[in-house]
Amino acid sequence: MTSCKQTLSFSKTVGILTASTGFSAYSSQADILKCGPAVLQLMVQSANQLVQHARVSERAISDNSEDALHTVDFTLSTIAALAQEMINTIPFNIVPKYWLRLYTDVAILRSIGDLVMSCDGAEQSSHSLWMESIRRLDMAIIVAGALGDQRKKWILELINIIQEKVPTIGESKSSPKGERNTKRPRTEESSLDTTRILFAPRPIPVLPDPPTVDEYLQDHLDTPFIIRGYLKGTSSAPPWPACQRWSSLDYLVGVVGQGRVVPVEVGRAYDDDAWTQKIIPFIDFLHRAGFRDGEHSPQSNSDSSGSPLYLAQYGLLDQFPELEKDMSFPDYVWSNPPISPDYPSYSAPQNADGLIVNVWVGSGDSEIISPAHTDPYYNCYAQVLGHKRVWLAPPASGPHMYAYGGKAEDGVQDKFDGHEEVEIGGEALAEQYMSNTSRVPILRPVDEFADLRSDYPRFFEEVWPQSMEAVLGPGDIMIMPPGWWHAMRGEGKGPAWSVSMWY
Repeated sequence: MTSCKQTLSFSKTVGILTASTGFSAYSSQADILKCGPAVLQLMVQSANQLVQHARVSERAISDNSEDALHTVDFTLSTIAALAQEMINTIPFNIVPKYWLRLYTDVAILRSIGDLVMSCDGAEQSSHSLWMESIRRLDMAIIVAGALGDQRKKWILELINIIQEKVPTIGESKSSPKGERNTKRPRTEESSLDTTRILFAPRPIPVLPDPPTVDEYLQDHLDTPFIIRGYLKGTSSAPPWPACQRWSSLDYLVGVVGQGRVVPVEVGRAYDDDAWTQKIIPFIDFLHRAGFRDGEHSPQSNSDSSGSPLYLAQYGLLDQFPELEKDMSFPDYVWSNPPISPDYPSYSAPQNADGLIVNVWVGSGDSEIISPAHTDPYYNCYAQVLGHKRVWLAPPASGPHMYAYGGKAEDGVQDKFDGHEEVEIGGEALAEQYMSNTSRVPILRPVDEFADLRSDYPRFFEEVWPQSMEAVLGPGDIMIMPPGWWHAMRGEGKGPAWSVSMWY
């Protein structure tokens, strides 16, 4: 006989479990039925059993009850393996949403099951269980987008409950949660020459003052421009606390709590042969990117070795929403711009806000390069930390950019059409996924750039004369119309952190 204690956190767990449109009414979820009647029945049974145990305020769990809970855990683990297999079987962009919904719901139920099964004295000996439970919930956000009504809210609440349950998670030894160290760490002085351009004949225009929204729409809509120091505050825009706070490793760990994981790219550029992706602890990524201050600093410099890691084009603020409190959105992203004459296929993001926010975090020292590519939206690109070299070319450059999967102008396959390609549904991977990416190795070592003329003659004849370049520094923003080709590279010492706002 093992007794377990009811806590405020556990009451929150019961509230999540018995939410009005949640698992207590699971049989009404028609989308899960598409995964199979047996799957739906097992989910309903598992949810009901968890509700039955969770509603008892002071319970004595018998051996039979413990056996039943272990059976629930086994059932949910089996369903989770099924959902994972179905997601991995086909290209992710065509995975039916009901499998993503199942992946999300079973992750929530399994983590609630961990809480229901936890008993007095077990918490300290189950650190690995809680870390795995947090990882599972993060994966529901990363892989499945926390699909389903209120699912992301429940996931974030559960993560907070678990972090509170184990004192060593989500709290530093010297600062209680909510009293985070926001002191800006000492950084090395940079000798980077931010005025020198290396890969283009002219600089990206820099405006002396931020234009009003009307001035932007009337005079600056079709050409990229930079506003230096915008994030540090202007007469019409408040400063971003992120410019100071996000440079602190202790602050970031204090905000998100330990045990969180993120998806990162491994390698210098996503078109390199050795490039791959993996899920790693957020704190390990921060160490590799160059965050060093405070009690969460790495034990040694070994965290700086190995392949570069890049948190690229990822909705980190969706996973860690508390970080969004450290920034504000420039008025330009709400300006509802018209279709660009240079990019007639433009359409604003089709979500509730008409805005897609991604972060880009990595090391400097030219370790990480984003190959030249295009995006279909207007972009307000904010440089929060560090420096980033940016190369731009107008949308009309497309035919001369030697894009992956493209053909030479005379219809003959170009000798740079890429590596051996794997066929999926009759389309090559390069054609399907990187047709907006150039093979021209822009922003690679500058002493090699001129030697590329013989390999990419059309680029140097047609694109290079129209290209522009600049180095963004901390606090700068760049506004870019849709369809513009752009390549980027982290510069200088320390980590670089950027936020892109597509509108």
